[in-house]
Amino acid sequence: MERFMRSHRCIVLIIILLSIIFQRCNVDDICLSNQHAVRAYFMLMEEKERAMVQRATIYGLGMPNDSIYKEENVTNMFLPLSFTKDTTSFLIFIQNESFRDTIHFVHTKKMNFISRECGFTFDFLIDTVYFSKMFIDSVAVINPNVRYNENVENVEIYIY
Repeated sequence: MERFMRSHRCIVLIIILLSIIFQRCNVDDICLSNQHAVRAYFMLMEEKERAMVQRATIYGLGMPNDSIYKEENVTNMFLPLSFTKDTTSFLIFIQNESFRDTIHFVHTKKMNFISRECGFTFDFLIDTVYFSKMFIDSVAVINPNVRYNENVENVEIYIY
């Protein structure tokens, strides 16, 4: 009987702990995903329509991870901005054509409180975009504000 009571107490304790944990976490508490990134997409210069770049590899220059996209077919991109610098740079390499372009986002950041569980993140304002011109013709900033948890496209990259 004593053994049964001990195991019963353990089960009750586990249920209480699990209910406390799951009560604190809900869909609204999902924190910091890829929402601090510039949402960019490729556009064909002549046709003024979206373009898919095949076998593109995109590296964040000076970032700890190797690549953001590796030999992927890319139309839309999420390009994460630096929390520590005021310029974030990316190398875009198109495998089939051996084209390489670099794009630099000059931005400012402002700390933004999300919630007690998630803490703070940054909102960014894109100031200027510099780029090389091997296959990129131009870049249009259509929304310079990069905000946490906002589903807005920021940049159009026009290619030849």
